[in-house]
Amino acid sequence: MSTVALGTGITEAGRDIAQRVDDRLREVLTRDRERYSQVAPQSRDVVDALLTAVLGGGKRLRPTLAHLAFTGAGGSPGDERIIEVGAALELLHAGCLVHDDVMDDSPVRRGLPTTHAAFGQRHALSGYTGEERRFGEGVATIVGDLAFFYAIGLLRGAGPDAQQVFFEMAVDAGIGQYLDLLAAAGPAEAAPDPLVIARYKTGRYTVEGPLRLGAALCGRLADLDPVFTAFGRPAGLAYQLRDDLIGAFGDPASTGKPVGDDLRQGKRTLLLAVAGRRVTDPAARDLLRRAGDGGLAEHEVPLVQHLLIDVGARADVEHTCQALAEDAVAALATADLQTGAKDTLTDFATRVAIPT
Repeated sequence: MSTVALGTGITEAGRDIAQRVDDRLREVLTRDRERYSQVAPQSRDVVDALLTAVLGGGKRLRPTLAHLAFTGAGGSPGDERIIEVGAALELLHAGCLVHDDVMDDSPVRRGLPTTHAAFGQRHALSGYTGEERRFGEGVATIVGDLAFFYAIGLLRGAGPDAQQVFFEMAVDAGIGQYLDLLAAAGPAEAAPDPLVIARYKTGRYTVEGPLRLGAALCGRLADLDPVFTAFGRPAGLAYQLRDDLIGAFGDPASTGKPVGDDLRQGKRTLLLAVAGRRVTDPAARDLLRRAGDGGLAEHEVPLVQHLLIDVGARADVEHTCQALAEDAVAALATADLQTGAKDTLTDFATRVAIPT
């Protein structure tokens, strides 16, 4: 996930939550690092990798949104259950990213080697037998799985409603990841709708899911579910589309990735879909096709960026983000939430609509 402006309100709301969530994550993982080191000293390697993955950066948006929903619905800000849930959300996110990096063959995230790249390099430097790539990807699979297992453990006191919401958003993310993988591998004309991919792969567990999770933890899922769904779906989709814009045009100093990284990886986003419908020149169509196949040369990345601007694809996606954000804000008008939570969510949705 790239850097999307969150707005002052949600940044301030998340500061304390982020620290409390990070402290809990560090406590749980450090405890098990020591425990498993007694089994075999090498066991600490995968726990350290998970610590790096989950504590190596990020805005803690998901725990903040869950906390906003929980307290906005009347829950106590000091309730430790919402911190457990927030830590579980971050572990789900970290596990998805570790696996996503393998599928995208990404060497860097947040300015550091990705899990599979780091362990592949360790394999090569240590003179292990077998393929360094398979070793690195195998370890990354384990690290991602461990993140999911830890998340499940942290939900044991959340209650059945919250557990069910978490289960649903996790499955959504898995289905969305498969659709994304299929879109990258299959013919462009038969690819799943990029909006469906964006909604399920990331949007559902980034905004809608955490809000519903906070409401469920507070015992108000039944009455707040319609509001948080009506807000979360468009806001989450707008968030992901803006992330796609940043992945194509973002500054490496902010994203921690090379400029145009999504274009190199052949991610078939709405940007490419819109451009593909508008481009008629054979050379430009070939350029877009190779972008969708992940076959761009380094010098061609700026050419695709200029093409996406020239045919109006960038402006079109930015307009879609704005329209989605407006739908999200409208959904909050009659929400039975504390004023501060409503204002902060409105600010978040408005910020997502700001052009990159």
